[in-house]
Amino acid sequence: MRALVLVFALAACSQPAPTIETPPEAATVEQPSLTVEEALARMPNWDAARAAGVDFRGVGQEPGWIVDIYTQDRIRLTWDYGESTADFPLPTPAYPQEGATRYESTVDGRTLTVTIRRFPCQDAMSGEAYPSNVEVMIDGRTLNGCGRSV
Repeated sequence: MRALVLVFALAACSQPAPTIETPPEAATVEQPSLTVEEALARMPNWDAARAAGVDFRGVGQEPGWIVDIYTQDRIRLTWDYGESTADFPLPTPAYPQEGATRYESTVDGRTLTVTIRRFPCQDAMSGEAYPSNVEVMIDGRTLNGCGRSV
């Protein structure tokens, strides 16, 4: 009996065996995919662009994109419905033909060409009329749309 009491007494005083707790699996939360309209609504609006110093804006669809040409220092391209954005130094514009303005810029191995033609354009999705046709080439990919002064 003494042996049994001694075993219980020692067991009560000893440290419990360490337990390894496994954290529960992190819950995977799937973000609902955005519609084209929702994705475009998340892109910068015209009033904010004007306040930030944008001089000209081009917009296009499929995939949604915006190119902002700032008055001072840069061109910002946001494309693939806002998933990609890149800033380029603002180059001196070229005028390859009457009624056309072209900007060509490179940064970090990426090449951007923006050609603005003063020719009426209608947005394919909204039907909104613009005074200019805009062609953007980013790393060999061509995006077509419309634009106007901000």
